[in-house]
Amino acid sequence: MAVLKILNYGDPLLRKKAEKVHKVSAKIQKLIDDMFDTMYANNGVGLAANQVGELKRIFVLDCSTDEESMPQMVFINPVIIKKIGAIVSREGCLSFPGVYTDVKRYEKILVRFMDVKGKTKTVEIPENTLLCRAIQHELDHLDGVLFVDHVIDRFGTDQLLSENQLPPIEADFIVDEPELDSILSTANLTPIE
Repeated sequence: MAVLKILNYGDPLLRKKAEKVHKVSAKIQKLIDDMFDTMYANNGVGLAANQVGELKRIFVLDCSTDEESMPQMVFINPVIIKKIGAIVSREGCLSFPGVYTDVKRYEKILVRFMDVKGKTKTVEIPENTLLCRAIQHELDHLDGVLFVDHVIDRFGTDQLLSENQLPPIEADFIVDEPELDSILSTANLTPIE
């Protein structure tokens, strides 16, 4: 197993769409193992294959906290099949060292994915959880979408990016989210940490 290089914001591979995985081969299993090693070595909660230069539809998570232990999770070819509600979430990303900002996310999701044994699962993810937000964040990576594309304060985030020697937000990639905007406009915008 190995700790892989994480691509930083600005690398064009982070904007590419990952390819579907057809079989959990020994090569894919090694990539998954290396992704966990890389995530832990960098104190991350999740890591998508795109972030280590592999355009495969895979991400790994460990959403354990001091209050709650959770198992490691592997998502292969994930798809969100149901989205409910909206929240504002403070997020960071291993590809954006030192940058944390508020973004829009769905409050609750239903996700379908393949596990490491090749079995398809459909799981309802509890609302307002780190797991729910992390799945959305990592799945976005697989589509070339980054957390700053869901930003609440574009210009404040640009300042944070500049302070951390990263490029500014790419305006053309900001996601138009009228459904989330409508829900959030009537809700309290206090970020969830």
